[in-house]
Amino acid sequence: MQNKVEIIPKRFMSRKVFFRSDATQKLLTFGSLILMFIVFSLASPNFANFDNIVGILLSTAVVGVLAVGVTFVIITGGIDLSVGTVMTFSAVMTGVFISVWKLPVSVGILGGLTAGALCGLTSGLLIARMKIPPFIATLGVMYLTQGLSLVISGMKPIYFMDTPIFREITMST
Repeated sequence: MQNKVEIIPKRFMSRKVFFRSDATQKLLTFGSLILMFIVFSLASPNFANFDNIVGILLSTAVVGVLAVGVTFVIITGGIDLSVGTVMTFSAVMTGVFISVWKLPVSVGILGGLTAGALCGLTSGLLIARMKIPPFIATLGVMYLTQGLSLVISGMKPIYFMDTPIFREITMST
């Protein structure tokens, strides 16, 4: 048997290197975003409307804030699967403190932040001290906070009818 070596012409290699560079990947990503904006603007005259753009930005703000936080985890080589459910658990705890227990809004917000911080501390201790792989530890915290959110809320929405100041803080633009 002869060893056959496949020789790739240099012109194809330069294309591979071009599409693999970080700058090109970022440029292609940004270009696809611009292309989508143009296509949607042409498909619907109301898409490029100022109110619609503001609505899109408001509806993605929470996910954007979570994405910034989890970006640092991913940069360091970790993973956090529990981000969304910890956010939900923190919101449920804030709702319980304010609506059910009738605590002041500031105490309720601090309680929700504390609940989220305790979940993060739990994940951190499981990963750093107990040497549990991040995927497994955050998966466990994800299911824990999901279950706690469902049990504490009784699987029902929590309304803030008695606290108009909370609705004003969260819904004002």
